[in-house]
Amino acid sequence: MRPTRYPASMREGTFSVDGLRFRYLEWGDASAEPIVLVHGFSSTAAGWARVGEELASDYHVVAPDLRGHGQSEWDPQERYGDEQMSIDLHTLVRQLNLSPFTLIGHSMGGSVVFTYAATYPGDVKRLIIEDSAPLPPGRTPPNVRSSFASRDEVEQSVRSSVVNMPESVIQQRVDLYYQERPDGTWGYRADVVGVRNGRREHNPDATWDSVRNVQCPTLVIRAGAEPPLVAQDTAERLTRENPRIEVVTVADAGHNIHFAHFDEFMPILRQYLAQPVGVA
Repeated sequence: MRPTRYPASMREGTFSVDGLRFRYLEWGDASAEPIVLVHGFSSTAAGWARVGEELASDYHVVAPDLRGHGQSEWDPQERYGDEQMSIDLHTLVRQLNLSPFTLIGHSMGGSVVFTYAATYPGDVKRLIIEDSAPLPPGRTPPNVRSSFASRDEVEQSVRSSVVNMPESVIQQRVDLYYQERPDGTWGYRADVVGVRNGRREHNPDATWDSVRNVQCPTLVIRAGAEPPLVAQDTAERLTRENPRIEVVTVADAGHNIHFAHFDEFMPILRQYLAQPVGVA
């Protein structure tokens, strides 16, 4: 397995919730304006490394490994809902005294940060959602394969499941998301089965309630490549449900925009960060 190389300026820390130990990464000066990055299902805080490094000259950037992901401990009770992950995130925010901050979430992390912003409105000055929205009625997350015979099999699985991801990025994704087991098989670094079980009863209506209750300026960065996770009618509903929400589309991007389409993602992010708070 290739060694994972992180930027030299990245630092690690830990925090605990209910006896479980979690890891977080950070970049930049701790006295600078804070930004918190929340990864998606099966991912890790290290997936934000390039974004964190890019923003480090201007911001204090913090990215946790959500419970059951990366180097954070797995929850034997499979408590992986948005509310619990929001509590975890709030614990980290208080430990580092980050409030108020800009909050960014990708995919499942987008659902978590919608919930966080609605639950702790005084913490969040600006919200950015990367390709995430409540699922349409009747649509459920697909089952996830948790075991592979070899790295080659993992690579083939990633190639078949992602859209418009360059080969070099596919290799990076395999390094970050997966690991070789002692018996030579491969699997995710995350508790993907437990997370799916813990989120099986997830209610999209509750997430729509959170969408409506967000009180800060919000940008949704939507992937435009087929099949879209955030369909056009869902994007339009987001802006109807909450006039603070603006939606932009990266036309040729697949779901993981910041990771696979970094050069398109960063100018959009930078432009939004430069806007005065209260201007959406």
